[in-house]
Amino acid sequence: MESILNTPSWAYDFCYYYAFVAAIVVVSVVWSLVKLNMLPTIAKKLLPMTSITITMLLSALVTVVLTMMQFWICRGALNPAKKTEKFAVTCPNGVEDCTAVMGTPQGPDCTCGARGLCGGCIMQNNMQPVSGGLEGF
Repeated sequence: MESILNTPSWAYDFCYYYAFVAAIVVVSVVWSLVKLNMLPTIAKKLLPMTSITITMLLSALVTVVLTMMQFWICRGALNPAKKTEKFAVTCPNGVEDCTAVMGTPQGPDCTCGARGLCGGCIMQNNMQPVSGGLEGF
């Protein structure tokens, strides 16, 4: 099970797939616009050239922006230099380190986690309805 959760070594470099897809979209739209402008004059008069051109450019822009966002998200999330989250720091000294990172006072309910990381708070399963509902809030 642990091997399924580990990021494969090739995944970080595979993010370039998204940049490649964005480049293909740009090339295909430019090619389509060139072919559109090479149509005979009679076809250009019958077709709404301005609408077609604007629609193609807008759809390409949206597609490229979203694809590049996927690229940036992928590279940021799988960056090997940023393996641990800001809150997931080891707590070798126990209380002091976790309190400084989490801002939550450590005690019997919130202690150094089972994996040796800060932020391990215990769910107490004491959610009982209170008379008066949410008035106290």
